[in-house]
Amino acid sequence: MNTVSLAFAFCVLFQDAPGPDLVKAIELQRGGRHWIDQPTDPPKSPEESQACLQIEPGFKIQLVACEPIVRDPVAIDFDHKGRMFVVEYGDYPVGPKDPNEPPLSQVVLLEDENADGKMDKRTVYAPHLKFCHSLLAFRDGVLACTETQIMYLADTDGDNVADVREVWFDGFTPAHPQMQIGCPRYGFDNWIYLTYGHGKVRCTRPGFETTEPVDIPRVDFRFHPESMKFEAIAGAGQFGNTIDNFGHRFFSSNRNPIMTDVLSMDLVQKNPFAGVSVGHTDVGPSGEKTRVYPIVTMKSNWLSHAGTHTSACGVTAYRGGLFGAESDTSVFVCEPVGHLVTRSVIEPMGGTVTARRARETADFLASSDTWFRPVSLATGPDGALYLADMYRLWVEHPKFVPDDVAAKMDWRAGEDKGRIWRIVPEKVSDVKPFVSPTTTEDLVKMLGDGNGWRRMLAQRLLVEGKRVDAEKSLRSAVRNSQFPVGGGLFFRTPLHALWTLNGLNLLNAEDLQAATSMTIDGGWIGTLNRDAVKLIRMEHSGNKDLQANVSLQMRGPNGETRMQAILAYDWSNPQIDQRLLGIAGSCCDDIWLQRALLIAAPNRAADFAAAVVDQSRRDSSTAAIRADFLRQLALNVAVRGDVDQLKKLASIVGESPESGLWWQTAIVIGLADGLPRCQNAEVPKSLAAFLQTPPATLKDSVAPIEKVVQLASETAVNKTHTDVDRIAAMGLMSHLPPEALTSALETLLTPGESTDCQRAAIDAARRSGRAELSEIVLAKWDQMNPQSRSAALDLLLLRKESITLLLQKMAAGTISSSVVSIDQRLILLQHPDETIRTTSTALFGGTVSANRKEVADQYAKALDMKGDMIRGAAVFAKTCSKCHRINNVGHNVGPDISDTRARARDALLYDVLDPNRRVDPQFTEYIVVTTDGRLFNGLMIAESTDSVTLRQPEGREQTIPRSEIEDLKTTNKSLMPEGIERDVTVEQMADVLEFLKGRS
Repeated sequence: MNTVSLAFAFCVLFQDAPGPDLVKAIELQRGGRHWIDQPTDPPKSPEESQACLQIEPGFKIQLVACEPIVRDPVAIDFDHKGRMFVVEYGDYPVGPKDPNEPPLSQVVLLEDENADGKMDKRTVYAPHLKFCHSLLAFRDGVLACTETQIMYLADTDGDNVADVREVWFDGFTPAHPQMQIGCPRYGFDNWIYLTYGHGKVRCTRPGFETTEPVDIPRVDFRFHPESMKFEAIAGAGQFGNTIDNFGHRFFSSNRNPIMTDVLSMDLVQKNPFAGVSVGHTDVGPSGEKTRVYPIVTMKSNWLSHAGTHTSACGVTAYRGGLFGAESDTSVFVCEPVGHLVTRSVIEPMGGTVTARRARETADFLASSDTWFRPVSLATGPDGALYLADMYRLWVEHPKFVPDDVAAKMDWRAGEDKGRIWRIVPEKVSDVKPFVSPTTTEDLVKMLGDGNGWRRMLAQRLLVEGKRVDAEKSLRSAVRNSQFPVGGGLFFRTPLHALWTLNGLNLLNAEDLQAATSMTIDGGWIGTLNRDAVKLIRMEHSGNKDLQANVSLQMRGPNGETRMQAILAYDWSNPQIDQRLLGIAGSCCDDIWLQRALLIAAPNRAADFAAAVVDQSRRDSSTAAIRADFLRQLALNVAVRGDVDQLKKLASIVGESPESGLWWQTAIVIGLADGLPRCQNAEVPKSLAAFLQTPPATLKDSVAPIEKVVQLASETAVNKTHTDVDRIAAMGLMSHLPPEALTSALETLLTPGESTDCQRAAIDAARRSGRAELSEIVLAKWDQMNPQSRSAALDLLLLRKESITLLLQKMAAGTISSSVVSIDQRLILLQHPDETIRTTSTALFGGTVSANRKEVADQYAKALDMKGDMIRGAAVFAKTCSKCHRINNVGHNVGPDISDTRARARDALLYDVLDPNRRVDPQFTEYIVVTTDGRLFNGLMIAESTDSVTLRQPEGREQTIPRSEIEDLKTTNKSLMPEGIERDVTVEQMADVLEFLKGRS
């Protein structure tokens, strides 16, 4: 819901020139100032608001509840009786005015007593829940998520008021009221999944208490309601979490409308050399690539994100079965700042799924009523889609708005209002009412219902009630699943029957054997295959009889099933089916299938490499993707040090390179990267040592590798070869004997060499970790191409010793201090070493002028100048593109600024001059100092118990093992430094404005 601050953004767009006091004008235009004093429409009646809604053809929207029956609704769920429970988020955004007052959020029960389709009775089920924003109907009550807790609320005396208020989990740490533990959903595997589980968490449910808190990182969370086992899971959800008809879990954050978890945390951490830092991914477009089509102007704070998602939330997979052919795969996302709801269609893509817009140039639902704030949805027992409309004037949080603007805003405007809407197909006149099942037979039958909400309810009630008398019917559904007799009802039943048996602890190997006896691409049975294979891995991994079926599914057409089969197969079996070793050839173009192979079978990496090379001989159209896969495979071979696999890899390298030298080089680079971490004591720990004194068993195998290394060494410095070949060859240079890289560096850092080759040489020096190479770079400074010096500075700024040498040359005037960019300057001015900080301050005079008004007055001149678009594009490429991307130029490191054309000019200028005034937590800079003295700065995009991953300017990702970290801290600032005026003249500013204003 909050829009991302422009903490990183330099690139700006101005409208009309301001008056003489630019700072005052900027203040009026920044961070909501461009609309805070504009008149706002008054709230509309429910009938008037309904008239403002435009919905996708074929659907209609009906009012279910409004004030005074409901207010501030943000979450809806239905219990096993079909009753509607609603969370009213009265605490949003900052809690009660008087801190001594009780919390304002609560759970209410809404009932339709006269059966006219509208709620007419309201009962406060559970009042005074601190910042409660989500719930799950569960057992005889609800699970409710508050600011730091998960609570179970239940009514035991029949008055529809919860007299049981148990805290089941405590210790969660919220980031803000939009990002806290929440959105509980019951999964197919009978676990309960939630978003943002960060904190030091303890189970406090009576009878299941844990004494020591578990440290959960900034990822998602799940627990098992029977055992109360809990754990961190892959994911980065904010407000939005859903399970679709096929068991996919989707979650959202403000700029990422649909994400999914592909690999569990245990798999991500299983092989630290698989190159996998996170187990989740975007499903379809995110950030600047998303598209929304509001029918009224969006009023966000300081980044409008015009035409894209800025407050994506409430992601919901529709499961009601009423919406037609695409209903099984439709996912809806709320966009409250845009007053709309989008619809996407989920489609398979390799080992995971992707999403496409259902309508190219219009959204599923949009309103011209600026108080309409859709925040979440839910499938109902009747198959309809229900929408929670918070109906507030503002949904931004004050944390993301400047203080003076926040002081003017009535944050609680609309707190006495709220609407709930029902969406059904236009031709549906009467929806069959829900009748709560009572018998086991009724529940089993409901597992095949056309409404997914009912199917999941039936599964949950069977498991909750320990209905073991359903065993025969459930087992029959699973074992006969591969021989359908027709009808969608039959197809739906086996998938839920499988997980119900599992939840009742009745699932056996024969059930899984039957569920995996055939391969089907997609659909209900394809999903059954996938989940059965997953259960084989989780609970029957040692069953040799099931491995044949796993092998069968690995060769099948369904990408998700193949990935689960890769993970479930016993790759240590010496009698392995040789056909399976070729699986990598058909997986080599999908990154998630690649990762599955690296996680599951590092012991077969050389065999997989052979399959990739064989496939590439026939088709090398995706050489870049395959080269990285080959490098990772070779790295894993080197790390393990298995002699047979090393021999296999060497023989592959020795094969004729008719398909190109790229794959040979990729393999040797992978070997060189992995050998320093080799786990076989008999194998030398560097490529040079490996080639010079290989183990006796490998003496006859190194010749092909030596040949590639020699060829690479010669190619790198030979100008008769193409730059493409020379740059590829430089990838090996950091692993060659010191004199080879020294010679190459001295040769390439001379006039007449291309910038790309020079930068490749500098990059090789950086990757080698050899501090003495910095002296060569400094000595060759005047001979380097100007465009190469930025890469050279990145190298020099890695170590204290080279920084000291650089500053000495600058102080002596040998190297101009003006070549140091603003972001590099900031590194020096914030360096842990006091001498470096002092010297840098003397050289650069501090980061910026302390008088921001003086700077603002200086840049006001740019507003009246006629800029040049071409020159502006060049300034953007030089100054901004390390962290921002526009028109396919640059890197997506900082906040998305693709919408600058719609941004108020003065507002953005102020953000440029004061980038640290408001910084979204996800764009906060971290600084890491390693035990060997290297310094890295960037955004923390992933962390685990073993490592942290930073995203640096130019999109580089640096994963640093925690064992090598001496110091890790946040600056609490943007990666974009203050003082852009040191690098950009007033004239250049005018050019950039022209570029941003006129670009297509």
